[in-house]
Amino acid sequence: MFNNESAHRLIHLTLYIQTDTLKQEHTGLTMSHLPREIEHILNLSNKNEQVDLIELAHIQHENHSLPLYALNIGAKDPTLPCLVLTGSIHGVERIGSQIILAFIKSLMRRIQWDKELQRLLTRIQLIAIPVVNPWGVALKKRANHNGVDLMRNAPVNATNPAMQLYAGQTISSKLPWFRGNPDNMEKELTHTSNYLLNVSRSASSTIVLDLHSGFGTKDRLWFPFAHHKKPPDNIEQYYLLYRLFRMSYPHYELYQFEPQWHQYTTHGDFWDWQYLQHFEQSSHHFLPLTLELGSWLWVKKNPMQLLSFSQLFHPTKPHRIKRVQRRHSTLLNYLMQVLDNRILETIDNKEQLTDKALKLWYP
Repeated sequence: MFNNESAHRLIHLTLYIQTDTLKQEHTGLTMSHLPREIEHILNLSNKNEQVDLIELAHIQHENHSLPLYALNIGAKDPTLPCLVLTGSIHGVERIGSQIILAFIKSLMRRIQWDKELQRLLTRIQLIAIPVVNPWGVALKKRANHNGVDLMRNAPVNATNPAMQLYAGQTISSKLPWFRGNPDNMEKELTHTSNYLLNVSRSASSTIVLDLHSGFGTKDRLWFPFAHHKKPPDNIEQYYLLYRLFRMSYPHYELYQFEPQWHQYTTHGDFWDWQYLQHFEQSSHHFLPLTLELGSWLWVKKNPMQLLSFSQLFHPTKPHRIKRVQRRHSTLLNYLMQVLDNRILETIDNKEQLTDKALKLWYP
């Protein structure tokens, strides 16, 4: 059962429709304090002078408001290369936020004694938006407080048949994968988009890593596009990222690196939208990536998680949470080193890399 990806998806879709429809009916904040991940953001900022807290917006719901925060670490020169980390675009996928916050906490402890890290953080920017969907986290919902799936909300359309609801539907917010109004993106995405486009259009190179968790038994690194099957114009840069990681960590066979459409195509993909918007006004290097953690790795070891919708996307055992947090630090440090060494800015064999990328991913 657990080795069959098709079976995983079928079970996922069935449970998702049954449980998330009920979650959509819950609209009130049931806690008297901020979500734990937002508390951790505030603690990191308060305890470390190297971490600048930026309030992008306040998201209103009924009589309550939750903040949308960014953390700015490292160099303050906006033209230097930048690594952006984002998490919890889907509110039940909190493990992405926790990986980001654990990584930053580790950096802040290392920076006290690690002189090379101190120098590195004067040469690159590190920006994190650990909780893009604060109300989704607070309400333990995939969607935001309006019932909108933020990864289906951007004004980008695919060619999927109408019956494929998972690609994004406009029928009702009571059903999963509701797109909302793509011509008027949700406030969380609007503020995130504006902030990150200002960053990417100034920085010489920007890599974005957006962390999610979903069904499957393998962690996947996806790159655009999700709304069609054509390669991005900078496919050689994605191939170089892939090749250098494989070469540098030959025994670290953790990720399946591929364009997202290899798994499915969707309407409204936010990173497709960011990619297109960035290159409309800038020639600076920009590479959004999505890390999709295979949550069946946790669920198959603790099947009781199937009884709770929010636990389908998050490990529950403390030792497993710590294991997931540390297993991706190699990738995060690798991306920082790629930016610091200006690898993406000094490619001299573009045609050769493009040819290899097309043979690997677009045969």
